Amino acid sequence: MKNAEKNSIQFISKQIIYFLFVLLSPVFCFAQDSVSSNEISKIQIRGYIKDMQSVSFIDNAESLLSGNFIHNRINLKWNISDNLYLRAEARNRLFYGEQVKTTYQFGKLIDIDNGRFHLSYNVVDESTVVLNTILDRALLNWSTTKWDVTIGRQRINWGVNLVWNPNDIFNAFNYFDFDYEERPGTDAIRVQYAAGSVSSLELAYKVSDNEKEQVGALMYKTNFRKYDLQNFAGIYFEDIVIGTGWAGSIKNTGFKGEGAYFHPYKNVSDTSGVVSAAVSLDRSFKNDYFATASYLFNSRGKGLQSGINELTNVSLSSKKLMPFKHSFFAQVSKSFNPLLNGSIAGIFSPERNTLILLPSIALSISDDWDIALIGQSFFSDVSGVYRTLGNGIYLRIRWSY
Repeated sequence: MKNAEKNSIQFISKQIIYFLFVLLSPVFCFAQDSVSSNEISKIQIRGYIKDMQSVSFIDNAESLLSGNFIHNRINLKWNISDNLYLRAEARNRLFYGEQVKTTYQFGKLIDIDNGRFHLSYNVVDESTVVLNTILDRALLNWSTTKWDVTIGRQRINWGVNLVWNPNDIFNAFNYFDFDYEERPGTDAIRVQYAAGSVSSLELAYKVSDNEKEQVGALMYKTNFRKYDLQNFAGIYFEDIVIGTGWAGSIKNTGFKGEGAYFHPYKNVSDTSGVVSAAVSLDRSFKNDYFATASYLFNSRGKGLQSGINELTNVSLSSKKLMPFKHSFFAQVSKSFNPLLNGSIAGIFSPERNTLILLPSIALSISDDWDIALIGQSFFSDVSGVYRTLGNGIYLRIRWSY
């Protein structure tokens, strides 16, 4: 082995050891006998470690590309008093294998932080291995019977539907990024006020020093005839945005919907706006079956312009949740027993007859261990030929603590 390769391996090993030490040092500190039981009860540490192996290919075995991914998450909460708490949560990801080797500047592709403060860092960024850490939650919360105020990096969840959320103007998420259950957060100030037994007001503002990247809105929530209703208005980047949403049921079927209208606040009369809206139905059946269906409309959808990357791109907005004008989603899942669950989902757009199949099966081995097998297959009409855009198979094992 060449000296340069040895030095590289030693450097990477030292970085990994140092990184793990930094992550685990708080746990060691809290475990010391010098910490009283009362102090420990105020501090909560949760998280998980995942190992995910993946294989991606186009349409034959010759195009197989393997990926290796270890994902660790640490959630820390400090209950300072009955009305005040502090939360800090870190997402740590180690990538290695063929996927890293064959992807140009892989480290830069995953070093993404859309917040006001860049809290993502590649501890190791080599041609064969990348170790990234990001602080995606860092907030202080104060609450009373009427008020709830949160300052810092947080998730502002205004979405109603399961798959597509046009109301999620602060931190939209990509449904294909299935391994990110917590979903992204944003650097913001959020104030909620309970105006009545079923009504509330909420004001949120995404912190930014760039006028073109400001997001802020006021939302009113209430309940009318067993339907949860919400309406909001505000600023979204260079647009004025107004939105609405509801959640209720039609007999035994859940009925949800949300929509938003975006219009540039400059040259209002000379420009047109964008409508993004989604509606969904869901229902439980006998023998532990569950089905859901959803439809997404985007008035400015133009279809796929740059291939599969346009679908799997992690960064998207509530203004453009899918590249299509019309998108349809359907899913059927079944609990075979309390430990085993399977599902098959599909997304279809009549534009180029695009079809995406999403099968999965999950097994809970114990209270702390679970394993899942997940698939993603993309098909579309390209230049008059219906073809496979890409396939992915993922095997994930998770230990929670």
